[in-house]
Amino acid sequence: MARDLGYAALALLATTAYYAAFLVFRAAGARMPPLRGSRPFHVARHMLTSPVWLVGGVVLFVGLAYEVVAFSAVSLAVAQPVFALGLVPLVGYAVLVLGERLSAREWTSVALFMLATVLIGLSADGAGRPAADATLVGTLRDPWLMLGVMAPAIVVAGLVWLVGDRRAGGRHARRLAGVAYGIGAGACAGLAEAGIRGMSIVYDGTRSVQAVLESPYPYLTVGMAAIALGQLQVALQRCRVAVVATVLTVIGRTYLVVSSMVLFGDSWPRETVPFALRTGGFALALAALAAFPRYERDADRGVEGSGSRVASPG
Repeated sequence: MARDLGYAALALLATTAYYAAFLVFRAAGARMPPLRGSRPFHVARHMLTSPVWLVGGVVLFVGLAYEVVAFSAVSLAVAQPVFALGLVPLVGYAVLVLGERLSAREWTSVALFMLATVLIGLSADGAGRPAADATLVGTLRDPWLMLGVMAPAIVVAGLVWLVGDRRAGGRHARRLAGVAYGIGAGACAGLAEAGIRGMSIVYDGTRSVQAVLESPYPYLTVGMAAIALGQLQVALQRCRVAVVATVLTVIGRTYLVVSSMVLFGDSWPRETVPFALRTGGFALALAALAAFPRYERDADRGVEGSGSRVASPG
């Protein structure tokens, strides 16, 4: 019991570090020129040459490393609620310190997202860990399942970037809200986490680094994480941290569950209670997405956001 509590505390600490990196990325974005998703190399250059952003990158990957250690020792039923709990101080900081505003409708959506994350996690209680069989290790030799699960995330991220970069003229032009960027970055982040899970499963089953490198999972993780980080940076420069982080987390958790069903043979729960929990979690996540506004108002972004030179990406 004490051991489980220790790993749960480590998971919460790791998640806090993970979300703290978002605040560092936001500060870095305020020092960058307007970033555009249609110019990915321009985005990457400014990210990798910013000392502030690099500090945030270190914090992020330290948090991820400790998450891998902690979450490999606790069940998904514990890990998912920890992610939801870790969002609370970030949202509080964004509202109280950064001056971001959330409407009653948006607060409701945030609460629904957090509840959805908890329900999806609880639905996995008792689920077994897949074995590193020949199918799992040899996915690289039969790439269609992998490409099939990657395609929706890449398409969504590309569409969000293209729509977000449209130059909308006129005094009443409205910018795409953080919910859209959170969906694109979250899907890619969920796939990157699926890659981390795949590496862990292959190594546990084979105890071979070569088998891990021959699997597609390291390359899935690096590629999708790069896309997610680029979209996250554009989002944090333009939109509210509270909205982006919340949507990214829930979409990432949801896409991790869905992609694990394709890549690792996880199944939808059949027992009554887990089935109801997972179905209810997905339904709440969709309801929260539908409730979020689609456009960003400068007045809601706080003093730092509305006064920034990057407030208008066009």
